[in-house]
Amino acid sequence: MAEPLRILGCTDFSPAGDRALRRAALLAAQTGAALHLLHVLPPGEVMERLLPAAGTDGLRAHADRGLQERAQRFTAELGVTATCELRQGRAHQEILRAIEGVGAHLAVLGAQGERAALMPPSTIGGSVFEVVERARVAILLVRREAGGDYAQVLACAKGVASDRAVLAWADRLSPGELIQVVSAYDVPYARRLTEWGATDAAIDAYAARERDRRAQHVGEVLDGLGIPAARARQHIERGEAVKTILMSAARWQADLVVVARRAYAAFLVEGPFGSVAREVAVLAPMDVLVVPPVS
Repeated sequence: MAEPLRILGCTDFSPAGDRALRRAALLAAQTGAALHLLHVLPPGEVMERLLPAAGTDGLRAHADRGLQERAQRFTAELGVTATCELRQGRAHQEILRAIEGVGAHLAVLGAQGERAALMPPSTIGGSVFEVVERARVAILLVRREAGGDYAQVLACAKGVASDRAVLAWADRLSPGELIQVVSAYDVPYARRLTEWGATDAAIDAYAARERDRRAQHVGEVLDGLGIPAARARQHIERGEAVKTILMSAARWQADLVVVARRAYAAFLVEGPFGSVAREVAVLAPMDVLVVPPVS
């Protein structure tokens, strides 16, 4: 991420979408990033069935004005200059194309869109799921009003290569603030191993070795990124990952959680074998940044 950051802010003009745009603009102001605003119009066949030709043109003009007005407001309030783009088609497909087209490093979306009022809080819009599952860049899912810079950031380390990107993003989006780094681990198949004769001492010894490995790994990643120890507080905790992350986020009143999506696993997988990133993104009441797996 040495090159200048490029941020894509996406909106459907719902309150959730506008929260995402404002967060994108704040991040652009904070980091000096280039800001690109996007709205995706419904597919042409849908508009043609439901609207006369004049209505279609009017909708496009209305959407263009909406984006331009928001861009002008961000310039006036934050000193940020944004470019605007309208696309047409299925939302997730056009967002992914726009990410590639502008060379975005980060895309910012509302966790819930225009149907937010009809959805339970612990859920994510369908188009958002599709984007996060397929994107090759970090995706920020916004739930809260963007009143200022992120002040309480929780970075989730897993003891794997993607931890470097997780910690780098946490550092970049919260410059100067304390980063809480949580790494939850457990002994795989512990119950069955106990049933098959493994002693508690043997299981605890395995857990201790894993804890030491995680602590060493996180320390090495922080050193490699040049993040001083005073800025990153490590919490290597034994327990189920999602529960540990959510409890930690609540304990430290995090306003942003950074987590990596698992490699070679669909973000949409349901059940106990699903991605930790998926569960955190759905259940966390604060903003969540999902980092793609290392290719």
